[in-house]
Amino acid sequence: MKKKSSSTKDVLLEHSRAKVELLKTYLSTYLNIISRVDYYEGIYIYDLFCGEGKYDDDNEGSPLVILRTIKSHYFSNKNSCPDIDVILNDNGNSDIEVDKLKIERVKSLSEEIFTPNNVNIHFSNENYLNIGPLVLKNIKNYKRHKHLIFIDPHGYKEISINQITALLSLGNAEVILFLPLFDMYRFARKSYDKEFKGGNALRSFLHDSFDGKEKKFNSIFDFTNKLKEAFIIKTKCFVDTFLLEKEKSNYYGLFFFTPNALGFEKMLEAKWKIDTEQGRGFSKRIESQKSLFESNVEISKYPYDLDKFLQEGNKTNGDIYMFGLKKGYLPRHTKEVLKPFRDIGRLQVLNENGKKVPGNGYYLKYENYKNPPKKKVFYLLNQ
Repeated sequence: MKKKSSSTKDVLLEHSRAKVELLKTYLSTYLNIISRVDYYEGIYIYDLFCGEGKYDDDNEGSPLVILRTIKSHYFSNKNSCPDIDVILNDNGNSDIEVDKLKIERVKSLSEEIFTPNNVNIHFSNENYLNIGPLVLKNIKNYKRHKHLIFIDPHGYKEISINQITALLSLGNAEVILFLPLFDMYRFARKSYDKEFKGGNALRSFLHDSFDGKEKKFNSIFDFTNKLKEAFIIKTKCFVDTFLLEKEKSNYYGLFFFTPNALGFEKMLEAKWKIDTEQGRGFSKRIESQKSLFESNVEISKYPYDLDKFLQEGNKTNGDIYMFGLKKGYLPRHTKEVLKPFRDIGRLQVLNENGKKVPGNGYYLKYENYKNPPKKKVFYLLNQ
């Protein structure tokens, strides 16, 4: 039985569509990479708050997008794909079909999508506090598998950075976490007051994230950046963010965690496909901006930051590759910044024998970064 009227729970709003598009873009790349790595025996994909599956406006949510991306990968790779287990979980009643559980609705809709024989779909109706430990156990039991965990909670009360740290601890998992940043920021300062009863969950989250230290936040962006830095310290992983604006100044955020530099680069690529101007987020209000660079990308103060980094001296291509990623920029952006330096003779790129590398050579690739690097070159900034 369907509801007679629609609400925000019945439709997939624009910021949520952008979120799902980012997941789809990254998952497509993720499958292409992992399918070519012989070490891994298979993949586990978890959607722990999978929602309704499909909404009244006919937009599909994360569980169906995951299955369609797997299907697309299969047919794009000569009817083949890695062994995949998809775990879809949600423990609420449907807001669209009130006589069904959400997971029952998702299961019914999933049956309409082609699934390769070596892809298994598991459906569960567990509370997050119950399924979280089961996911951790599975990661430990299947160390030769890759695990991609999408956590899109109905709020933040059940989320713990300590649990996410545990999920990442074995080095074979990546996590995409969705948080209502504006609501969290709005009540962050008040939550430190123990008399504020409604602040227990947020106070606990902030306590764990910042090791019990009270923090001051100047803006929603300051709040996001400080969370990101805390997450990097806690998890010892690469962490990046993608902001999604629901309405003016009401931001949600995706936090991406990975222990792997290549995975980090591929998430950045997915971000730049969604936000071609700045690679930072989605907003209905973003207007096209004139760029100073060939790729029509607004690079902000990155040239200054990179220049300052080079002035420290003794930098290799691996150093510069990683510096760019941590600033949120891809190797192609870094090349755009470096090219004018080389054109005017301010920057030299030298091989291990001290000879100049040809003008189009930068070697800013993951293969050149990982240890041991395939090709190591040195960047020398002339003053």
